[in-house]
Amino acid sequence: MTGSVLTTLDWVVIVGYLVLVLGIGIYFARRGSRSTEGYFLAGRSLPWWVAGTSIVATTFSSDTPLQVVTLVRQGGIGENWWWWSMAAGHVAGVFLFAPLWRRSSLVTDVEFITARYEGISARFLRIFEGLWQGLLVNGVVLASVTVGMATIARIMLGIPEDAVVSIGGLEIDSATALVAVLAIGTLGYSMLSGLYGVAWSDVPQFALAMIGSVILAVVVLIDIGGPSAMLAKVEAAAWAPANAASLAPSTGDAAAMATALAFFTLNWWAKVPGHGALAQRLLATRSPRDGALALAWFTVAHYVLRPWPWIIVALASLAVIPESFDAELGRWIPAVADKDAFPWMIRSHLGAGARGLLVVAMLGAFMSTVDTHVNLSSAYLLNDVLRPAGRLLQRRPEPAAGAEAGGGTAEVWKARLLALPVLGLVLLIASGFDDIVALYKYLGVIAAGTAPVLILRWYWWRTTAWTEIAAMSTSLIAGNLLVRFGPLAAPEVGLDSRFGPRLIAVILISGLIWIPATWLSRPASRERLQAFRRAIRPAGPGWRRVALEAGESPPAPISPLIGWAIMGTFGIWSAILGTGWMVLGRPWQGGMLLAVAVVLGVPTIRAASRAAEDPT
Repeated sequence: MTGSVLTTLDWVVIVGYLVLVLGIGIYFARRGSRSTEGYFLAGRSLPWWVAGTSIVATTFSSDTPLQVVTLVRQGGIGENWWWWSMAAGHVAGVFLFAPLWRRSSLVTDVEFITARYEGISARFLRIFEGLWQGLLVNGVVLASVTVGMATIARIMLGIPEDAVVSIGGLEIDSATALVAVLAIGTLGYSMLSGLYGVAWSDVPQFALAMIGSVILAVVVLIDIGGPSAMLAKVEAAAWAPANAASLAPSTGDAAAMATALAFFTLNWWAKVPGHGALAQRLLATRSPRDGALALAWFTVAHYVLRPWPWIIVALASLAVIPESFDAELGRWIPAVADKDAFPWMIRSHLGAGARGLLVVAMLGAFMSTVDTHVNLSSAYLLNDVLRPAGRLLQRRPEPAAGAEAGGGTAEVWKARLLALPVLGLVLLIASGFDDIVALYKYLGVIAAGTAPVLILRWYWWRTTAWTEIAAMSTSLIAGNLLVRFGPLAAPEVGLDSRFGPRLIAVILISGLIWIPATWLSRPASRERLQAFRRAIRPAGPGWRRVALEAGESPPAPISPLIGWAIMGTFGIWSAILGTGWMVLGRPWQGGMLLAVAVVLGVPTIRAASRAAEDPT
C-alpha cells in the first residue's frame, strides 16, 4: 500500500470540514473568553442533546474503530462485551449520579474531593488527582487517539512504517508527526472558544463520523454479497477466530469464564459515578434533568448505534484480507495487521469523495477527543492543581464548590497556556506504544480498586480522604504487579483471557486496605457533611444519620432508582443484541429484542427525567 489514494475531491471534502470547525470556534470565541465557567463549562448552558452528543463524540475517536475491529478479528463479536458490559454502569449513572453532578456546582470532578472532605489530606489528594487526571490519564487518552489517527493517515497516504522525522534530536514516526500538526490546529480552535466550541462542534463531528462509518459498512456488505455471504466466507476463512459471529463472550476455559463473569459483575463499577469528560458535560448542562437525559442519550448512542458499522467491517475484513500460512509459526498470518485492517478496508472499498468523507469522519472523531481532553486537562491543572497549591502555600481556606468558576479573562489565558505542556506529553507517549486495547485494559486494572470508593463517597457519610488515598495507592501498586508478574500477568500478544481474574484480585486486595483505613481515619466535620448533603441530596440510608442530626427529613429511598437502573440495563443489552441480529441477517430475532428494548427503555427514560427533577 504505497502512495496516497486521496483525490482532489477527497481533499475538497476534508478542507471544507476543517473550515466548518474553525468557523464554529470563531463564532463561540467571545463567549468562551468571558470567564473560566464559560471556558470550561460553556456557562452551564448545554441542552441535553448537545451534552449527550458531545460525550459520544468524545468517546468516538480515531482509535475507537481500530479497537473494535481488533477485538472482532482476534476473538469474534463477543469480545466487545469487555466494553458493552459497562452499559450497566452508565445506566445506573443516569439515576444515581448525573443529577448529583449537576447539583454540585463543581468546575471539575476532581474538585469533589475538597467539597466532600476537608483538611490537609483532602488538599493533597486533590492536587495529586489533578496531576494524575490532567497529565497522565488525559495524556494517555490523547496519545492513543494520536496513534489511531496516525495509523489511518499512514494507510490512506501510503506513508512507510519506518519513515521518521527528527525534531530537536528526537525521532518521531512521520505519520504521528503529521497527526501532531492536526492536533495543534485542533488546539487552536479549542483555545479560542473553550467548551462552547468543543461541545457544539462535536454535534456535526459525530453526525459525519456515523454517516461515514455507515457508508463504509454498506459498501463493504454490497461488495461481499450481503450478510449471509459475508458470514459464510468468514466461517470458511482459515485464520478467522472460532465463533467469530457469535454475540456471546468467550467462556472456553476457567480464566475466560472468570473474565466473562467479571464483565457483568465488576467491570462496570468504575463507570457508575462518571468522571473526566463525561462529568464535565454533566456539570455543563442547564439542569439536573438535562444531565440525566444527556447521559441516557449517550448510553443509547454509544452502545447501540455506534459500534455495528465497525463490526460489519471487521467481519468482512476476516473474509477479504489476504492471508498466508507461516510454516515456521505453524499458523495462518493475515497480510494486514489487525490495527491496520479498518483503514485498509476504507482504502480498498471506497471511491473518490467517499474516501474523503471517511477521512473526515475519522478526523472529526480525532478532533472531538483532542479538543475535549486538552480543555479538560487545562481545567484540572488550573482548578485542581495551581489554585489549590497556591491556597495551600498561603494557608488560605478552600472556597465553596464552584466559587472560582467565574474567573475572568486573565484566568482564561492561564487555562489556554496550560494546554501546551499536555500536547507535548502526548507526543512523547504516542511514540512509545501501539497496542491501544491492551493500554486501556491496563488502565482499567490499575484503577479497579478505586471503583467501590468512588461510588460510596457520594452515598455514605463515613468515607474519608484517606479512604480514597488507600484505595488509589493499593490499586496502583497491586494492579502493576499483577499485570507484569505471576500467573495473572497480561500476555504480550493476542487475547487477554486473564483480564477478569486480575480485575477481581485488584478489587479484593484494595478492599483489604481501604476498609480499615476508613474506620481508622476521622470523617469530615458535621458542618461539612451537612452542607454536602443539602447541596447534593443523595438518596438512600447512607446519609440518614447526618440528616437526622441536622433535624431534617431522612433521604429518599434508593431502591426505586436501583430498580429502574436494572430495568434500563436489560433494555440497553436487549437493544445491543437486537441491533446485532438485525444487521447480521436475523430480522425476526432482532426485531423481538428491539421491541423488548423499547418496552423497557421508554419508561426508564421517563423515570430518569422525573427523578432528576424531584429527588425527594
